[in-house]
Amino acid sequence: MFDEHKNSVISIIKWFFWATVIGLIVGVLDALFLKILDAAITWRNGIPLFYLGLPFVLYAVALLGRKTAKRHTDYSTDAVINRINSYQSISFISILKGFCLSIVTMVTGGSAGKEAPCADVGAGISSILARLVRMTPQDQRKMMICGVSAGFAGVFGVPISGALFGLEVLWAGHIFYEVMFPSLVAGITAFQVTSFLGVDYIYHPLHFVPVFSEQFFLKMIIAGMCFGLISVLFIEITKFVRVLFRYLALKTRPFWACVIGGLFLVAVGYFVSPLYLGLGMPGIENVLSGQTPESPFGFLYKMITTSVTFAAGGIGGIVTPIFFVGAQAGAMLADFLHVDSATLAALGLVAVLAGTANTPLAASIMAIELFGPQIAPYAAVACVISFLVTGQQSIYPSQRISLEGGKAGETAAPLPKDQPLRPAKIPYRKTMLKQAFKQMTKHLIPNPKGFEEDK
Repeated sequence: MFDEHKNSVISIIKWFFWATVIGLIVGVLDALFLKILDAAITWRNGIPLFYLGLPFVLYAVALLGRKTAKRHTDYSTDAVINRINSYQSISFISILKGFCLSIVTMVTGGSAGKEAPCADVGAGISSILARLVRMTPQDQRKMMICGVSAGFAGVFGVPISGALFGLEVLWAGHIFYEVMFPSLVAGITAFQVTSFLGVDYIYHPLHFVPVFSEQFFLKMIIAGMCFGLISVLFIEITKFVRVLFRYLALKTRPFWACVIGGLFLVAVGYFVSPLYLGLGMPGIENVLSGQTPESPFGFLYKMITTSVTFAAGGIGGIVTPIFFVGAQAGAMLADFLHVDSATLAALGLVAVLAGTANTPLAASIMAIELFGPQIAPYAAVACVISFLVTGQQSIYPSQRISLEGGKAGETAAPLPKDQPLRPAKIPYRKTMLKQAFKQMTKHLIPNPKGFEEDK
């Protein structure tokens, strides 16, 4: 019998086969989910004030998702990240919850995204398939990563960045290169399947010929910093609202926490705009087409409605709301920086994703796939700066973060041979931005006061 680890050809053939199988299955499920969601939203749009039932819908979703079958709650992206990082499997009941309850949340007006059900269902199906063929825990983990990559690639139509997102989002500061080939195969296959089945994607190629200048490049740096601060704000609002509603649920009852959250969302939809409820795709498409945002605070409204939706029991993804926040924020900054509104909206869409999810590489490539190659250098700068400003914070609490922050020359203790690489929680360190500023200051100012010398 051939040893896979000693024969790269056997390994390539094996993972090409399994990644293709995952891509085919997840692509079909992605298409099914998106078709059902689009049909449900089309039907819902004919109902005036469709969001009035949110207080009771959120409670029903919370009961079905968190109280019914309590052991099966792996339907969120954060829970899936935790499962993959800890070498654990995902149950079929969790797959059903993520698939069905997220549709209910979004159709009734809950501010959530469509990527989590697809990516999480992909991880769950891959987990079940790996257990059926009796794979090792390491190979089961690879299969689940391929499932996440295939789901993300299929839902947004971004085969390359979708595959890289599945690798990059698990552990900031470490990319699982050994899974890169099957993840790419799974992502490309899922994208081809969903396209064949008639799924339409949103592409906005930017028709501009950028002329490089120091002034424009400086504007992109400033924009990247602003997007990083917006990413930090989104993360902190999410944390605060989660704690607030957990306190409400403990002091009263979970029912009242869901009702209060639902009533808040109803008030936003009625007195502000229903644009900030539900999936929110019109809010993304409008600004990417160059239209002026309805409100300069649209990105802030979406942050709050998304945080309240999840804290009050809603189920779904958070990447689509991140796209909304980034695009609206970019369009808002366009007037201040005197940059084309559609261009800055596109940069904001990917840069806020890079900051909140700690995925600068995937976000930079996504900009090319969605908006064309002309935007590549500016998107890369904005994404990396946004990522640096965010530091060691993440919209996914279970994401492992091991960014370089120690003294020069420090190395981790070697792992025993054949021991799987298991991520561990990293203690708080200074953000990368502070470290970069410190190093820059040392070069510019000899022996600057107020900074400790490296020993």
